[in-house]
Amino acid sequence: MKGKLKLISGKRIESPLGRKTRPTSSKVREALINILGNKLRGASWLDLCSGSGAMACETLQKGVKRVLAIEKQRETAKICKKNLIDVSNTMDQSIYIEVICNELISFLKKGPKNQKIQFAKAYQNSEKFDFVFLDPPYASELYEITQELLLSKEWIKESSTLICECSSKSTPRIHNGWKLNKEKFYGRTSLIFLIPNQALNCSDDTDSMH
Repeated sequence: MKGKLKLISGKRIESPLGRKTRPTSSKVREALINILGNKLRGASWLDLCSGSGAMACETLQKGVKRVLAIEKQRETAKICKKNLIDVSNTMDQSIYIEVICNELISFLKKGPKNQKIQFAKAYQNSEKFDFVFLDPPYASELYEITQELLLSKEWIKESSTLICECSSKSTPRIHNGWKLNKEKFYGRTSLIFLIPNQALNCSDDTDSMH
């Protein structure tokens, strides 16, 4: 069974029915898009525990050029892919979309050069992501290990932002490789914006000048 979800633009996409997915509410999606604004234009977006792909669809409509979505439920991953393709077909720019059905942690451990990712083969040296959106089950323990793997397996750039959707009642611990940039509350849901902690991640020449 499938339901319908409405994007900010009014376009309808499919949504899996049942308790296994909890789509990001339109209020939260709209708030996130407003916060990120023009930074999305031309950016790359890594969508973790992507569900229907609603959040990634919103970013495509705001100019994101590349989306990689990870979803472990096979039927949900199919819906996600269909939604992303539907939205990309309405855009007049070339967009790269990939949906991989996989368990999150084992996938992240392989790093962005993983042979399963078609994009990594086609575009060497540009496999890192500008934005990462993490929306696991709120009570899961995926938040902290994901933060660690994004850094240690080099999924991100120094300028990247990790956005975690979580319960307002229980904010996840922030790994010491990240810094809290901002936190926003929307009823029962919070969005946490994290940026790499440059004091710990000084790997390139610009950092060594400080």
